[in-house]
Amino acid sequence: MLVFRDKFDWIGRFVESDSSVLDLGCVCHDLDQTAVPWLHAFLVKRAGRVVGVDILPDAVDRMNREGFTAVCANAETVDLGETFDVVVAGDILEHLGNLGEFLDRAKRHLADEGVLLITTPNPITYVRFLRVLLKGQAGANKEHTCWFTAKVLRQLARRHGLVVAEEAYLNDTRLFYPWTKPVKAGSPTRRLFRHVNRMAGMLLIWKPAVLAQSLLCRIRPRLGETLCLALRKE
Repeated sequence: MLVFRDKFDWIGRFVESDSSVLDLGCVCHDLDQTAVPWLHAFLVKRAGRVVGVDILPDAVDRMNREGFTAVCANAETVDLGETFDVVVAGDILEHLGNLGEFLDRAKRHLADEGVLLITTPNPITYVRFLRVLLKGQAGANKEHTCWFTAKVLRQLARRHGLVVAEEAYLNDTRLFYPWTKPVKAGSPTRRLFRHVNRMAGMLLIWKPAVLAQSLLCRIRPRLGETLCLALRKE
């Protein structure tokens, strides 16, 4: 089983200098808060041609003004009338409401020998298990609609004429547990208390848990923070 440090290492293996790429969900939540490095910018530097799709009109307009090629559309219904060597769905699947329609649309834009690359949070990790024990919940983003294991996603893909060419995992839990996080609510004293409390929790619980997660992922790759599947047409 393959394990990578981040999505760029995994996705980059499928993208050549002459590849045409469709990046679904290219904005990454909010253009001003886009993670650095940004997946779409990485694809633009690596591939021959990249088209981005996102549902946020202001962000898409800004991307086009800044020299990118982006289309404002819903990934579940988009139809660009062309196919691509690589279709990238980086951490978008868990935000959708109609997963089957999304896969059908992604398949429609996929060249006959093309590949659909999906990354999505893995629900079965040591850190999530610890969160359930300590907090009674797995810590899902408020915008997420679902979780996927490889077995479940494989079955969904098969129902829409796609087969798994590669299964891999990312050992990137460290990215989701920063030492500091802005505390905006409450009085200055309350914000300071919450900040100190968070730092103590990170030092005593979550950072050791992230280290344990990283070690366990090397032994059991399927405990990786992020699931990656490369899909091709049947």
